[in-house]
Amino acid sequence: MTGRLTSGDLSGAVADLGIFVPLTAALVLVNGLDMGSVLVAAGLLVVGAGLVFRVPFPVQPLKALTALAVTQELAPEVIRAAGLQIGVVLLLLHLTGLADRLSTLFTRPVIRSLQFAVGILLTVSAYKLVRDPPVVFEHTTSIAWGVALAGATVLLVAVAAHRRWYPLIALVVVAGTAISWLVTRPHLGDVTLHVPSFEAPSFAVFGTAFVMLVIPQLPLTYGNAVVGVSDLAREIFGERAHRVTPGRVALSCGAGNVVSALVGGMPMCHGSSGMSAHARLGAHSAGMNLVLGGTFLAFGLVFSNQVLVLFGLLPVWALAGMLAYAGIRHAMLVLDLRGTRLMVAIGAGLTGVVTGNLMFTTVAALVAAHVPRLRQVARARKHPDGEIAPLPPG
Repeated sequence: MTGRLTSGDLSGAVADLGIFVPLTAALVLVNGLDMGSVLVAAGLLVVGAGLVFRVPFPVQPLKALTALAVTQELAPEVIRAAGLQIGVVLLLLHLTGLADRLSTLFTRPVIRSLQFAVGILLTVSAYKLVRDPPVVFEHTTSIAWGVALAGATVLLVAVAAHRRWYPLIALVVVAGTAISWLVTRPHLGDVTLHVPSFEAPSFAVFGTAFVMLVIPQLPLTYGNAVVGVSDLAREIFGERAHRVTPGRVALSCGAGNVVSALVGGMPMCHGSSGMSAHARLGAHSAGMNLVLGGTFLAFGLVFSNQVLVLFGLLPVWALAGMLAYAGIRHAMLVLDLRGTRLMVAIGAGLTGVVTGNLMFTTVAALVAAHVPRLRQVARARKHPDGEIAPLPPG
């Protein structure tokens, strides 16, 4: 692990909770997953990713899969079966070398289109978080105050991140949580030790899980959470991120999902939006992963009965503000493109935003990136004496 733990690592650790908390709570409250098992599996993957990659590395619930599972109110066994299948597919991509070879198809415009779409959707999700907070946030302000405080948080975080006043970001979350505690005086209940048990999902639900959850999720997972996060890690951390390759990310995510499925956890990924959130809000070392993952493990093993109450104490407007800032910064990554490639990336990204399905973004971006080259190859075969003009790099 490179470097020492800094205040930026602490503020970066809470930067992605605007995604993690609502999605995790939904899977527990609506679908019946066990909170202790979910947090233990997530904590192991967070800590493991930090130790393996040696830079701040994200772990998120699979967003598309979670949305579908919650909407359909699918049983925990179906969700775990989907996580197991996604994990096996990612492990096979690593073992066969396809994870690295297929990444060459995901040129910079393709990656940026996905990041642009995800960033826009995260910003929209931030607004929805304060407009209609999940039931876990029982003690919230009015909608008008929530939106105003979230907007103020965006501005404060932007200034703090620019000035590197990272303790200020963490202070907002701590102060908001402390005020919620003093106002509500929640009853936490008894503390009990929770040790997840190993159990494979029934083979009977694999078909349902594959059709309803795995097929819609896999393209986004590979494009954004394998290739996209690898590209972004190298861009942000340079040579420090030399361990981060599509093959190793597929291995990490695949192994994490297999373990999570077997202990009753949720399907997870290394989303590139999480990388933006952690890094833009100050995370500099893998110490961030040890702090965040260690907290998840402690809560999952010892405080699983209290977690939903503790989640509810978090200031939803602060989480929404940090989520909106991370979403905006993530979407702005597209601005390193120019000309036609910029227009293609934005157009493909908006396709996914409008339809609500990022598979359309992936397909549109891949077609726009590679069809011109395929046409040149086809013309060259018809006219062997001609030359194939090279395409711009990336």
